[in-house]
Amino acid sequence: MLGIDLARLVPAAVLGGVLIYIGASVLAETLLYSPARRAWSDFGLALLIMLAIVRYGYLAGVILGFIGACLMFALSYSRISVIRRHLTRAVYASSMDRSADMAERLQKDGDRIHILWLSGYIFFGSSHRLFEAICSALERTPSSGRRYAVLDFAEVSGFDTSALLSLVKLRNHAEQNGVTLAFAGLNERMGKAFARAGLFGAGRPHVSLLSRNAALEWCEEQLLAEEAGALERGQAADLEAWLAAEVGDRALARCIAACFARRVLSSGETLYRQGDAPDSIDLIVEGTVAVSLASLPGGDHVVRRMSKRTVVGEMGFFRGTPRAATVTAEKDAVVYTLSRAAYDRIIIEEPRAAGAFLEFIVRALSDRLEFANSGIAALS
Repeated sequence: MLGIDLARLVPAAVLGGVLIYIGASVLAETLLYSPARRAWSDFGLALLIMLAIVRYGYLAGVILGFIGACLMFALSYSRISVIRRHLTRAVYASSMDRSADMAERLQKDGDRIHILWLSGYIFFGSSHRLFEAICSALERTPSSGRRYAVLDFAEVSGFDTSALLSLVKLRNHAEQNGVTLAFAGLNERMGKAFARAGLFGAGRPHVSLLSRNAALEWCEEQLLAEEAGALERGQAADLEAWLAAEVGDRALARCIAACFARRVLSSGETLYRQGDAPDSIDLIVEGTVAVSLASLPGGDHVVRRMSKRTVVGEMGFFRGTPRAATVTAEKDAVVYTLSRAAYDRIIIEEPRAAGAFLEFIVRALSDRLEFANSGIAALS
């Protein structure tokens, strides 16, 4: 800045000695101490840089090294798959708790729903591999009925134009082969770019949802809607018919149902709150309720949803602990409540019916635990 050539103030022998020392140290580290950690491509690039410096000058060598390092990084990074995990609905479910027949149907046809966790930066070196991997996964699925693919972008840091073009190509391939794409976890920038590219929106069967769980739940609903008529005909229309199908005896079901009190919940109405006394077991016969925790950051957070023909409140009831969560009707619901007094009465007066009811509860809990275990095993 002052126009002073500081290098002239240092003896040439000192500068030369420093350069020789630094160069010798780098060569020793590279060639003698850690050759096993270096790829031959690194040695080749270093040799090219050296030849370029000798022949064309220092600036040409720096430019060549920068370009070569970028290309080598792109090549190496493209070998890392952006698909961190791939499962199907057969082993991994949403947080929606469904009736036994619906759960059985979803597990039977679960291979029609693919869930893909994506991560990292999607660019020209990895976008085509992503397209091929998704297409290959879908082609291994039986073609009977519509198929679904949940693409979770929550851990994707960004993308370039080639990645967007590959996703457009994937969209076209999906529409030609009866596949619906559910994009999940898109940030604002991704959402706007994907919408402009026509990946979802008006006239498209594909959707964008806030989270992987919401996208998976939506796909489950679409799959169940294909056989809604058959499922509704096979399901109980009231509490007694449902219990009869579960315990296998109409008289026992009638005896159990007589102990329950019917209650109609309006949308938004609370069944019970976190911390309340565990004085009842509730059977959801119609509608959907949401299970939420108030202890999480940001206020109440929905951790589970329960659809019709499911059981709620049984854990606190049998453990004798306060309600662990708040249960609220998401839409109008019909709930049958078994109070602790009614439960004690049926234990004494109708032990056979009580035994059948307890077996039904244990079976419901076992089904939840079994599927949870399979999901944990798939994620591990």
